[in-house]
Amino acid sequence: MKYRSFFIGLLILSTGVAGLVALILLKSDPPREERVDNSPIVETVRVKAEAGSVWVRSTGIVQAARSVTLSAEVPGQVVLVSSQFVTGGDFKKGDVLLQIEPSTYQNAVAVATADVTQRQLEVLLAEEEAAIARDEWDRLKERYGDEGVPPTSTLGSLVLREPQLKLSKAALLGSKAQLEDAQYRLERTKIRAPFNGRILNRMADIGQYVGLGGVVASFYGTDVIEIPVALTSSQAALLTDLYTLDVDVAPRVVQVRSSFASDGDVWEGHVHRVEGALDEITRTLRVIVRVEAPYDTERGGQPLLIGSFANVEIEGRRLERFFSLPRDALREGNQLWMYKNGKLSVRNVSVVQIFENTVLVDGGINDGEVVITTRLAFVVDGMHVRAVDETGGRS
Repeated sequence: MKYRSFFIGLLILSTGVAGLVALILLKSDPPREERVDNSPIVETVRVKAEAGSVWVRSTGIVQAARSVTLSAEVPGQVVLVSSQFVTGGDFKKGDVLLQIEPSTYQNAVAVATADVTQRQLEVLLAEEEAAIARDEWDRLKERYGDEGVPPTSTLGSLVLREPQLKLSKAALLGSKAQLEDAQYRLERTKIRAPFNGRILNRMADIGQYVGLGGVVASFYGTDVIEIPVALTSSQAALLTDLYTLDVDVAPRVVQVRSSFASDGDVWEGHVHRVEGALDEITRTLRVIVRVEAPYDTERGGQPLLIGSFANVEIEGRRLERFFSLPRDALREGNQLWMYKNGKLSVRNVSVVQIFENTVLVDGGINDGEVVITTRLAFVVDGMHVRAVDETGGRS
């Protein structure tokens, strides 16, 4: 009984050990979990060096280079208006916009003309009387000689009727001046376009009485327009001869695109002048750009309308090396996030110009380097990132 219990226990122990060994040998390996990379995913752009003239870009509102308020120089009732005397009406220099009742001024011309005729007759009579007086004086000299004769005295002047002749000639000059004034007022009953332009607003119509100096319309020129654009100090630095530019010899080329016109409409202009002081609020320099023939319909497309918003590009100085990047690539403090071998590095660069969605850089990076354009909430110099192309997407 004693050995039997021992062998039974040994058998049970052996069976358990054998089962344990079998379980160990027959068990399958646990599944391996792949390590997940939680580095931020970023989009990148590879930079390419460029060379050439830098175009300084800015914006402005199209304004009339010449604008006037047309007023009546003589009072009266409006009896005639042009069919084009409406808002937006187009006129050439000298065209009649409207006419004031001319009869009163025609009568004044007739009266002044008659007075001139009368004065001319008086001059003829005075000249004849002076000639007769001179003949009589000469005969007296032949008979009595020069003794006692004062030809240059006041008495001699009266005898020769010289004051009467001068008076009649002066009266004729006065009458002619009055005639010219009457003719001038008659001509001013027709209000004409002072230059090629259009009506902005009209304030008079047929049948209306306008007083002296009464405003009848506001008028702006269409031969040339102006666009004031504001430049920062860095932009002005790209225009080296801005203050000494002679527009008559070598005007600086400007390209203008209107937000109101189609994308293909481009006008060529030039820098006309620079204002003499900085803007007190924005601390920018205002440059005046001029464009000739903005309403030329023969060029096709839409005109460069007054009041429209325009994008202006001014040809600046030539740079031998610069880079054009998306605006989103630039960080605060003129920094770029560079990408190399899966790491992000922060780099300071030299910015030439920022305009809308483009930034120009001329120092701090090299041709072919990769710049990160994605914005990240938290950045550390040297942190690991993944470019889009490394995750199976586009680069």
